[in-house]
Amino acid sequence: MNILIAEDTPVLQLLNMRQMEHWGYDYDMASNGLEAIDYALKNEGKYDLGLMDIEMPMMNGLEATKVIRQRVKYFPIMAYTSNPDYRKRCFEYGFDEFVEKPTTSKDLRKIINELAVKAILLDYDKNDISIKQVTPMNPDDLKELRALKQKGLTKLKLMGTEHTFVVHRNIQNKISYDLIGEGKEMSEFIDRSEQEPGRCHLYKVNLHVTKDLFIPEELEDAIKKEDEIAIKFNQSADKKLPE
Repeated sequence: MNILIAEDTPVLQLLNMRQMEHWGYDYDMASNGLEAIDYALKNEGKYDLGLMDIEMPMMNGLEATKVIRQRVKYFPIMAYTSNPDYRKRCFEYGFDEFVEKPTTSKDLRKIINELAVKAILLDYDKNDISIKQVTPMNPDDLKELRALKQKGLTKLKLMGTEHTFVVHRNIQNKISYDLIGEGKEMSEFIDRSEQEPGRCHLYKVNLHVTKDLFIPEELEDAIKKEDEIAIKFNQSADKKLPE
């Protein structure tokens, strides 16, 4: 996890630094909005989340976020301020979340993890599985990913197929185990999307094939069975994709 922090108060800077280090997160610390913009421009694509104070010298967090939204590839930004009056303006300027200071360390970490949620990108080539996390493309994409996470689901993007599916959060590790660990010809998974719920897919070497569509009475049992299998890969999923 890479966090861009913008905070001008030395005591709060130290507190944020200690929290990030305790959680095992990497971070860059900006003391004002101009520094935050500079970090964002120099490190485009690096940050999983921006933690932005509002009242800062030289340039405030509102203006800094406005510039970042115009000039930098999208990443989630959370307003973190003691002044609740900024809430409406923050969302107008492009923030994704608004949190009032102070908040507990536990609650702050929970919000950060929910805001920094990502889709899964899976690439299978020459008997090797590559699994990456992909930053949301925009606020709507982030909103969808956060809603899916609450259900234990995620988006799965298959390289080479240009297809995206809604799947169990651990399914990428099941696919990896099937193809690499077990040496199977193909790995099977169920699409949980509302558009085509229950459609089963087969995947091998950047190729996916639709297998069938479960009837309602079959779908519940099939999903339950897949959940029981996928949950076993929770530990490996956490190792491969640390938060």
